[in-house]
Amino acid sequence: MPTIQDILQFHFSPTAFQQSAQKIIPITLTSLNEHRIDKLQKISEEVGANSFSFSGNNLIPQVFRKFKNSIISKDTSFERRELRTLTYSLNHSEQSLTSIFINENELKYALTLLESNWRDSFLVGLIDCFLKNWETRYPKSLEQLEHFISQKLDNYSGNRSALASFKNNKRFFNSKNGDLILGDTIAKLNKPIQEATKILGVPESWFDYAYFSKVIVTYYERNKNNISNEIENLNQVLLKHNSSTTNKRLISKIIIQANKPEFSNLQDSIKKIAFTQIGDPSNVSNWNAFENATEIERREIIEARNILDEWIAKQFIDIFFRVCINDERRKRFWLNVASKNRVSFKVYGPTQTKNILKRDNRIVEYLEGRFQVVSSNRDVSAFILYIGDYMLIEFSDAGYAFYAYKLSGNNKPNLNYRLESVDELRNGSMPMLVYRSGYSINDTNREGRLTHNDGDLRWEQVFEYWFKNIAGINV
Repeated sequence: MPTIQDILQFHFSPTAFQQSAQKIIPITLTSLNEHRIDKLQKISEEVGANSFSFSGNNLIPQVFRKFKNSIISKDTSFERRELRTLTYSLNHSEQSLTSIFINENELKYALTLLESNWRDSFLVGLIDCFLKNWETRYPKSLEQLEHFISQKLDNYSGNRSALASFKNNKRFFNSKNGDLILGDTIAKLNKPIQEATKILGVPESWFDYAYFSKVIVTYYERNKNNISNEIENLNQVLLKHNSSTTNKRLISKIIIQANKPEFSNLQDSIKKIAFTQIGDPSNVSNWNAFENATEIERREIIEARNILDEWIAKQFIDIFFRVCINDERRKRFWLNVASKNRVSFKVYGPTQTKNILKRDNRIVEYLEGRFQVVSSNRDVSAFILYIGDYMLIEFSDAGYAFYAYKLSGNNKPNLNYRLESVDELRNGSMPMLVYRSGYSINDTNREGRLTHNDGDLRWEQVFEYWFKNIAGINV
């Protein structure tokens, strides 16, 4: 009679399974691991096993507190390992204790302790602190640290590869322009900016240090003519560098450069990068200048934010007038206005309109902060543009007039609560903005409404007259 194993065609041998398990790790991998272990043991023998061991007393917080206490007690009895840890403690702070670096006298005392029992290996921790604080608010401390490091590099005559690299690359550690020289050098060598740490001779993990901010920006400046091919790479660099300062510095420059017809194919990509790395330009706080920004950098950030706002507004106008209104003349008119003025905008309408607009991937990420849902389900939406001292409102329904309200006046609609419908944005008692007969303009008002009806003059001509001569808006 056949067994269950025979019927299921399942034959299992525990002994064979045990033997195969012993061979699950390939011999090549085992040999590689043994080779690496042997290499690490040799390194430990060369530099001393103690270099890799840290007791609780040698950890940064403990050494930091010991140093702070020593200022009062005048106890300068620091072991060599504690001094090495001290080089990595210069940036540390906790509770009411400020960092050593920001206090010139404390930094001078720390460097004196290091000098008293100097080891060249201390340079790594000091350079780590130096590059982290490259754009510090405490330039005197940076200058003091730079002078000390420079002196030690000049005196170094050993053969440790990392320290030899620091000495050979000393020009890159000049706080006046070392970062600019490195960025320029990388561009001239036609190497990827990601190799900056390798060229400098520091760990790759240091790439997010403040030092590399202007290295990246200088690299961009030297390669900006090839921006079409560099844009995605620069985005990856910004993600790796992970600095809001560098994001604003670099993306502002890219936006300003790309605000030309020949770069229109890049603008969607740049918008996404800016929105992700900095934030929605409708939120001014996202685009505040960073600490220590120069006047030029402040102007560039403001200009870039305005350009980005304009790009988004033009894209919304294009989609809104195609999806919600399907009126080519009005779309063309407002695109022209948006391209010549500093604009911001909001859209008000029913939920179904918002859902329709959500289907367009070009604006979906900007929609939430710019589309306000009204309570009514009536299929009428309003596009509100803010230009200068005016709130300008276009409606999706052809029977609705255009409205212009002074922001400084009392007639503008109250948008501090949810609207029942876009009809609350209309005021039928307002006068016409322009009174005309034939080809003549007879009278005008600073606030009011206008229809999109042609006469002897096309409605665009009437609008342009009021915009240019009464509202002071470029057309």
